[in-house]
Amino acid sequence: MKNKFFTREICVCVHLTQTRYAQKTCAEMRNSVKVKAEDMQLYAVTDTQWLNGRDFLEVIESVLANGATFLQLREKNATHEEIVAKAKAIKPIAKKYGVPFVIDDDIYAAKEADVDGVHIGQNDASYEKAREVLGEGKIIGMTVKTRQQAENAIRLGADYVGMGAVFHTSTKKDAKDMSRETLLELAGMMEDIPVVAIGGISYDNCDYLKDTGVDGIAVVSAIFASDDCALATRKLFVKTRELFGKKRNIIMDMDGTLADSMPFWKNSAREYAILRGADIPDNFDEITGVMDLNDYAEYVKNVLGIDTNLEQITEAAVEIMNKHYEKDIPAKDGMTELVTREYKAGSRLVVFTASDRRSVEILLSHLGIRECFYDIYTVYDVGLKKSDKNSYLKVAELAGMKDTSQVWVYEDILRGVKAAKEAGLNVCAVYDEDSAGDWEDIKELADKTLELV
Repeated sequence: MKNKFFTREICVCVHLTQTRYAQKTCAEMRNSVKVKAEDMQLYAVTDTQWLNGRDFLEVIESVLANGATFLQLREKNATHEEIVAKAKAIKPIAKKYGVPFVIDDDIYAAKEADVDGVHIGQNDASYEKAREVLGEGKIIGMTVKTRQQAENAIRLGADYVGMGAVFHTSTKKDAKDMSRETLLELAGMMEDIPVVAIGGISYDNCDYLKDTGVDGIAVVSAIFASDDCALATRKLFVKTRELFGKKRNIIMDMDGTLADSMPFWKNSAREYAILRGADIPDNFDEITGVMDLNDYAEYVKNVLGIDTNLEQITEAAVEIMNKHYEKDIPAKDGMTELVTREYKAGSRLVVFTASDRRSVEILLSHLGIRECFYDIYTVYDVGLKKSDKNSYLKVAELAGMKDTSQVWVYEDILRGVKAAKEAGLNVCAVYDEDSAGDWEDIKELADKTLELV
């Protein structure tokens, strides 16, 4: 069984041998960029010749928003300057969706545009030259067609390999098809190195690659030649998840993660306190922004001196917010698409929130995604704050998520990210303006980030 994670970490290897022991020893010493097998699931390779006048960047965004897990800029007829310009324009889009982004062949364009890395073929620049130019922190993928090339990729420490062509391809007319037997042999050699199958792959023929040891497929025309690139990507995402991935278990925070609701919470918290005649301190938003409903009620009663019981305070705050959840609060950009895509791929999704259960029901109905969620859990249900790692483990248990290696927590605040990581769960951090001051620390902890702003 392949280990689904390959970590490239900074180290200087004075002497490399061709033994797997030496390769693993070097890999274990490095720590800068993580390339995961799941990143290979749906590897999109650009080709503007298929766009027929459509806006290039709009197509790229639609592809990334609808499920592509890796992106390669491959434009064989473009100049170096054109490649750099395109890469610089694509880079913030890839960053937004947390998708690794590399350039085909041109190591100097990858350096100049400061993208995540480069993919090199057997006739392109050498691995050693690419590493010298790009440094240890960047991704270097390699094309592998033979056993000797596979051994070389292992020895050098490629971050991932592309194998093929597995079918005849119009983009590489001189490429010979790789037999299934060869693919099985070479993919089996890779062990910790993620493998993506390349060459002539489409929605209709990718079933052939199931159980070959590859982690996903690289496609060009299957996406970019489609009349509807977004739809083609969504369909391929669902199919490749079935073929190569495991169904995910997702624990999703609501406010600041799924929904762009934090500004409404600030205003509502302030609105209630003012209506009750409280003297609002200058740091009111900062203080209340990290509180759950119970903390807020205790604060406005005991610190601000609002003379009413705690239950009435929480009820009033919930009622104010529910009006916004029903009509005004939008989803974070791309989140409804992500939720729908994961649901269709068979993932089990639950909400875990510090808000009231009624609020969640109202918002999910407003966004049209209630059916996508298996259940809703609040900190009041589990009796633990989100700063406690056991809160996430309890939610996973309640939701029947037995394989915690496949549990992903989507969170926007540092204490939630910390707790989920302490619980041993995977974390996708979602940027929110309220957590901007903690974002660098959040990125250091998270396995994946989304900057949906």
